[in-house]
Amino acid sequence: MKRILFLLTVVFTISLSAQSVNLASSNLKWSGSDVTGKTHFGSLSFSKADLQVSNGDITGGAFEIDMTTLKVEDLTGEWADKLAGHLSSDDFFSIDKFEKAFLILTDVSKLRDGSFHAKGDLTIKGITQPAEVHFTSNGANGYNAAMTFNRAKFDVRFRSGSFFENLGDKLILDDIKLEATLAF
Repeated sequence: MKRILFLLTVVFTISLSAQSVNLASSNLKWSGSDVTGKTHFGSLSFSKADLQVSNGDITGGAFEIDMTTLKVEDLTGEWADKLAGHLSSDDFFSIDKFEKAFLILTDVSKLRDGSFHAKGDLTIKGITQPAEVHFTSNGANGYNAAMTFNRAKFDVRFRSGSFFENLGDKLILDDIKLEATLAF
């Protein structure tokens, strides 16, 4: 209960001084690979996105991802639909039960090169874990963000070496990469 109240306080505080991200002009890309090097990739959409900026410096943020918008972009037609359905299932992200994922930035540091390193809380499938995000300016109208999260920490078990042994070339790596373009 204390954690939920803390997160709500952070979200409320951030929303008071945040810049709303232009959802139509922003994007979120994902990619995941297996042990053989085969990579699948696609997109998701933000349902809400606010970035707290003061004097050109990122100081916080809150993001809500609409998991029902998950798309597969490296395949087409029936194969893309099948993979999207599988990723949406209980084998992966249980999207019918957990339609939203959340990222709340709790600590942001400006780096010497002008980029920003942020720590925060990522919630997927109702499980909250620490996360780190790297932000770089993409000009006067926004930022690029990149992060990698370990799916096993969010109970995404399918063909994960964290849960199963002897998967051989069927092993799917636990790290999922996310890249976002945030436009104002």
